[in-house]
Amino acid sequence: MSSEKTVEQEQTRGPNNFTMAIAVKLTGVDPYRIRKYEEGGLLNPERTEGHQRLFSEKDIEIIKQAAKLEDEGINVEGIKAILAMRRGERK
Repeated sequence: MSSEKTVEQEQTRGPNNFTMAIAVKLTGVDPYRIRKYEEGGLLNPERTEGHQRLFSEKDIEIIKQAAKLEDEGINVEGIKAILAMRRGERK
């Protein structure tokens, strides 16, 4: 996998600046839930050479939205469908 990003990827994801610790502070969501969202396909953070996750501003917004929906009792598959509809995608 190439570490270079296309311009389109950079525009849609934004800069990847936030480690897990910072993502937790920005969102108030614990690392377990963030990893669950990643495993469920809601997130695909970049990784450093040391495999540390780097979250973009878009990822941070997805985490916040996913946590709110999960708090309402919606599972990860449901969250994926809702977020896709919000983006205008068909699921």
